Amino acid sequence: MTARTMPAPRRSGIVRVARAALAMVLQALPGLPLLRPALLAAGLALPLAASALPRALDAPPARAADAPDQASPPAASTRAPVTVVDLDITGLDDEETASARAAITLARLANQRRAVSEARLQFLLRRVPDEVLGALEPFGWYAPSVEVRREPVRDGLRIVVAVDRGEPTTVASFDADIDGDARDDRFVMRELPKIGPREGERLVHAEYEAGKLRIDRKLAERGYFDARRTASRVEVQRAAQRADVRLRWASGPRHAMGEARFGENQFRPGLLEPLVDWEAGDAFHRNRLLRLQQRLAQLDYFALIEVVPLDDEEAAGLEVPIEITTTPAKRTSYSAALSVGTDTGFGVRGGLNRRWVNDRGHKWLADAEWTQRRSSATTQYRVPSLRRLPGWWAGEVAWLAEDPETALGFERLGVAAGWQGRREPLALSARMVFAKEETRSRLRLFGADVRQTLLYPELSATWREVDDFLNPEEALQVTLTLRGGAIDALARRRFAQAELGVQWLETIDARQRLVLRADLATTAYDGNPDTLEFPTSLRYFAGGDRSIRGYGYREVGPRFAGEVIGGLHRAVASAEYQYFLRPEWGAAVFVDAGDTFNSRAGFDPKIGVGVGARWRSPVGLVGVDVAHGLDADAGGGTRLHLSFGVGF
Repeated sequence: MTARTMPAPRRSGIVRVARAALAMVLQALPGLPLLRPALLAAGLALPLAASALPRALDAPPARAADAPDQASPPAASTRAPVTVVDLDITGLDDEETASARAAITLARLANQRRAVSEARLQFLLRRVPDEVLGALEPFGWYAPSVEVRREPVRDGLRIVVAVDRGEPTTVASFDADIDGDARDDRFVMRELPKIGPREGERLVHAEYEAGKLRIDRKLAERGYFDARRTASRVEVQRAAQRADVRLRWASGPRHAMGEARFGENQFRPGLLEPLVDWEAGDAFHRNRLLRLQQRLAQLDYFALIEVVPLDDEEAAGLEVPIEITTTPAKRTSYSAALSVGTDTGFGVRGGLNRRWVNDRGHKWLADAEWTQRRSSATTQYRVPSLRRLPGWWAGEVAWLAEDPETALGFERLGVAAGWQGRREPLALSARMVFAKEETRSRLRLFGADVRQTLLYPELSATWREVDDFLNPEEALQVTLTLRGGAIDALARRRFAQAELGVQWLETIDARQRLVLRADLATTAYDGNPDTLEFPTSLRYFAGGDRSIRGYGYREVGPRFAGEVIGGLHRAVASAEYQYFLRPEWGAAVFVDAGDTFNSRAGFDPKIGVGVGARWRSPVGLVGVDVAHGLDADAGGGTRLHLSFGVGF
């Protein structure tokens, strides 16, 4: 019995009907021969389509369970794009948070507010735990747990990354040592205990790397140029949360200072050599190079100074030659400025600096200033003195005039000659002064103006440590000045003075600073201080922006008939607290107190209190203060004070 397929007759019938229909169409279109090839092609395809038709007709109807569910979410690939508008990290400190944010790719999307597909977002979310782990390992957190949450917000999604750092990985053993000549160098060896992290401390990789660099720098600084690390290993056992650290250096021999080789410059040979403070063969120390560079810079001859050790090819054995290369500064410079201050009023200032007059390094300076209450003009000629303490022999002609509102006015013309030098942090000066002075008083009770001749030596020493002269964070300055001599030699009047000034600035933290100031001065004089016999320029006054705020400039001191005539002694102190709301802007509160007087019985401290604003400008600290002097009889009241800089 032969088996047969039942659908075959059905298909052949359908095909015959289709072909007959196609023939009728072709007969009806004799005027369109160009369409016949296309229609014939359709006729060839028709049986194939017709063969599939019975299967479609015979297929059972779709069940409800097989139909797409319109209420269910579409596949990830078909969802609308998503915008991440914020990424919040919790459980970490500020530094760790910054590191994690930099490592998480999603954080960059949040910053850019870029829309991404749901599939892309899911991929990035899965990466977050590993990214956080990589960011926290340098801080010693090797087993954190990370939870990532999506929170819908108005404009998109907020991603919350909640981190539990877990237990830290600590240093179980720390082994650091140096082999070679440096093992006997106490300045190198004392640095070893300072590197970390040490046993029992969290493994912070930044501390570990900083410790390695600390020893590398110290070895180079001390002349161990062949030094190398022979071991630098940190072994971390994640399961035990412990780390073992091992560091070793081979220092090699210590090199020596070689000869100093000055390149061509604008001066005669040999002028600058006294600034070199080593002999060939001395043990190498990089600080000697820095000191030489600083001394050359203080001369103000050069725009660029390079002091570098030469390479091994130039070295003779272990001696390293030092090459000094200089670029001349502009030979003549000019300066001009406008000024304003509550002490002196409005003013203008100009200056000239001839950096070198000849190839022997001579220098000429001139400066002039005019303000409403004080004017001056100075010219100075300097000859370099570069042995021992680098400095200058200097001659000076100076004119000074002051006309305060209530104190005595005077005009002074003087000449001075002496020596001055500086080797940070110490500056010294010694000079002989000869001056003619005229004192002028608004009161005729003293009679006519008084003219005096002064001759005296003056010694001064300043110790100054300042990290930044424009905007210091830490600073200390102590100045001691001694002078004494004759006033009108024929009258045989003698005097002697000692002055001590201290200024201290201490930064408490990023926002808070404390500024303290003290000024003490005393005079021994064999005449009557209540007359104008004693020169006004040597009298002591107080009051003003840099003294006791809340009182006028030079308005605190002994008085005669209501006019301040100054005193033989002065004692002034100040305390100021500054709080910076922003890096550039801050506020201050302060109290100033002090007096000038002729005897202990006459000491009556005047107090001023106030508040102010501070601005860290590009050219220094600017202060605006409102102060109130508590002693109205001494000229105290509410005053506005303007100041520039911190006085260091």
